Amino acid sequence: MRAPCAWPSSIRRAISAPITRTSRSSGWATVTSVRAGVAALLLIAGGVATAADAPLLSPATTMEQAGMVDVRSLVPDLSQQIAYAGRDNFVGAPVDGYAAPRCYLKREAAAALARVEHALRARHQRLRVFDCYRPARAVAHFVRWAGDPADQRTKAAHYPDLDKSQLLGAYIAPVSGHSRGATVDLTLLQCDAQDADCRPLDMGTDFDYFGTRANTASPQATAAQHANRRQLLDAMAAQGFANYPLEWWHYTLQPEPAPGVLYDVPVTASEAPMPQARIDRLMQRYEGDVPGAALLVLRDGEALVRRGYGRSDLEAGVEAGPATTYRLASVSKQFTAAAILLLAQDGRLGLDDPVRKWLPSLPPAAAAITLRQLLTHTSGLIDYEDLMGADWPGQIRDAGVLALLEREDRLYFPPGSAYRYSNGGYALLALVVERASAMPYPDFLRTRIFAPLGMHDSLAYVAGGPAPPHRAFGYSQIDGRWQRTDQSPTSAVLGDGGIYASIDDLARWDAALYDDRLLDDTSRALAFAPQVRVVGEPYEAGYGFGWRITGDTLWHSGETIGFRNVIVRWPRQRLTVILLSNRDDPEPYRTALAVGELFLTP
Repeated sequence: MRAPCAWPSSIRRAISAPITRTSRSSGWATVTSVRAGVAALLLIAGGVATAADAPLLSPATTMEQAGMVDVRSLVPDLSQQIAYAGRDNFVGAPVDGYAAPRCYLKREAAAALARVEHALRARHQRLRVFDCYRPARAVAHFVRWAGDPADQRTKAAHYPDLDKSQLLGAYIAPVSGHSRGATVDLTLLQCDAQDADCRPLDMGTDFDYFGTRANTASPQATAAQHANRRQLLDAMAAQGFANYPLEWWHYTLQPEPAPGVLYDVPVTASEAPMPQARIDRLMQRYEGDVPGAALLVLRDGEALVRRGYGRSDLEAGVEAGPATTYRLASVSKQFTAAAILLLAQDGRLGLDDPVRKWLPSLPPAAAAITLRQLLTHTSGLIDYEDLMGADWPGQIRDAGVLALLEREDRLYFPPGSAYRYSNGGYALLALVVERASAMPYPDFLRTRIFAPLGMHDSLAYVAGGPAPPHRAFGYSQIDGRWQRTDQSPTSAVLGDGGIYASIDDLARWDAALYDDRLLDDTSRALAFAPQVRVVGEPYEAGYGFGWRITGDTLWHSGETIGFRNVIVRWPRQRLTVILLSNRDDPEPYRTALAVGELFLTP
């Protein structure tokens, strides 16, 4: 914004002319009309400027080329109210360049905004975003609207105390910082204790109110409104965002990632067509009155596919959907590994601690086993399932696994010398989490992972405790018909496979794996790096901490009685496929890969 000034018609024509590109040989373009407008503005204001001072227009034609990401790839449930994609805004019409209500920012700015959101959630607050990256063509639309004195449709709502002629230059400039991709307009929401009902705090004006009451430190705001604005300012400043003093909602990351470059990539919903017919063919076995599945495909956090198939409960006829929770089986291991890494970040334990430091009742044969070896299945522990016998009474729990292993003073091989997949190792890790944190394993997951990420339907299920919401029941085909086979003697072991979650919650988990809101860079690098080569299994892979690694792909499957699941991630393409099912057939990994191939780019 600038001090109000009168605008000659010649300048209005100059700054509202179409944006043109020049200098084809360099691949960059000067924004000729915008440059002229900036120079004119500065001269009117008493400054000195030339066309050479104006920013460059990037030749980027996609968000990827512009280095921008959808913020929902980092915060899937970010509250957004992008009015420029509709008619409820100050121009009273969809704004040029906004084909979809999406929030894109430069990667650095998006990551910083995700950190703000994460910090706010710890105190039951959220952000609501009004605008993020703004194409240069949208700014030109604003300028044309401001230069049309006949269009007064939105005066009462947006500039009641001003003549429209005052907006151009004073409130609407020919070049916007939003077009550089590091500026965001937003407000603050206050949520209830369950984070179920979140409402905007009173800031004194609506977004895009033109007038002095919108100034961040406006004397016209009440004490309560100033306090609310201060909360937002402090939260944003903590992650490097600076407020524009004339607009309480306006923040820019400092330093800006690309301070001299404008972008004009349109804001769209998706850059690729949806291969829905091929997906339906791949998923047809889950359709109808049969145990079903939930499928999620994410790119940059956008749900390209999000739907249920078949039934989550055959007896009650309940259809599967995105909120249906499934027993994850061994997909749970990545959460147990994350819990250990969080405690390592806290300094509560070391990855190379001997397991007997935390579980001293283990026999001497386990003396050399470290937590790192439990994470990577290189401990040599005896499989606890082989020790249970066919007639095991009731269900075994993690503590029962420890009791079995206490009596086995032998290993398959010296610790660290070979790989053998071990459910028992992850059951012991859950007990280590309890000892190191002084919290029950389910409580640790809830307070340190699920609640901070907004995974409100996820839990480590303990019989007698809260039941998984929207629960799917497991089924197996026996004698040609589907029969409920929801529980087995090992279903109560938590560390290796006892977590329930929905695809919606796993979208939030996936987003957190791209930044440091949960695990820092070092922890994520350890989890996603092949610590050991997997041998003796159907799929060639390395194993990290709760993740299999095949080339550029991170994945893990989970199989237990009545459930088969998989999560497959292609981090370099920011693509994820999650397939959860409440049936013992078919094996989902190949299906998920086939779905992913429909969206992978060369």
